[in-house]
Amino acid sequence: MTTQKTLTRIMALLAGALVPGLLHAQVAPGYQTEIPPEILTPDKVETRLGTLEFIDGFPTPKTVEIAYDHLDFIRGVRTFLDTIPIASMHAMREGCRETGCVDGTVGIFEQLMDSKSLWLTPNTESIYAVTWLDLKDGPIVVESPPNTLGI
Repeated sequence: MTTQKTLTRIMALLAGALVPGLLHAQVAPGYQTEIPPEILTPDKVETRLGTLEFIDGFPTPKTVEIAYDHLDFIRGVRTFLDTIPIASMHAMREGCRETGCVDGTVGIFEQLMDSKSLWLTPNTESIYAVTWLDLKDGPIVVESPPNTLGI
């Protein structure tokens, strides 16, 4: 037998003898690394939504239902909150149309705001003016006097 064939057979015998030992060492008790309990998913978690239950780290069908119901709810709340500004702008536009304060006609408040004013956060020291510019027929040029805020 050639030296190369002999060497190959010896290496194969050694590998065959070592591999089962290596495999046994990987699964034998005492050789496994303990998983820290703080990174495991608990079987039950108490939340304001109720008790969420998990089996081997996976949510139960009831827990999935609770989670999706909560997502639907918070998305509904987010939609409501996101539409408040446009609802406010719509009301302002309607108010301007009703009083004729559109496209160059500016309404100026004769009195300062007070606690009876139906504005979100008016101050009591500013003179307010309002108009609505409708750009559907093209651009509009606005000339504003000096020292005017908010134009």
